[in-house]
Amino acid sequence: MKLRIRTTDSFGESYDATFDATKEENKTGIKYTYSDEYANVKIFILKNKVQIVRDGDIKSNKLLKLDQKTIFAYRASYMNRNFEIFTKSLLIKEKKIRAIYSITEEEEVVNELTLKIDEL
Repeated sequence: MKLRIRTTDSFGESYDATFDATKEENKTGIKYTYSDEYANVKIFILKNKVQIVRDGDIKSNKLLKLDQKTIFAYRASYMNRNFEIFTKSLLIKEKKIRAIYSITEEEEVVNELTLKIDEL
């Protein structure tokens, strides 16, 4: 199956890529797995949250929960930092995820992103 990932951020940068992915479903949710040029990526979709785990040259772990702050660790050769994420909007539907979230560091917003994930 194919998974399309699109993002736009507050700096006007956008990303749009489609990946060959695997999908596993069980009683707790869905797991998508794919690889990009920087990492192996797992996306876990549960009833009211989405977790995105990257493991490779870039290591990160994002947890998106509506109207909640969560810790976001980002590890790469050029950066090793912890941030907070505040999820402003989260829509989980069959074959579709939409999210708007802010990344903050020490109470200052460093970026705001719109995320779209579609199973094709």
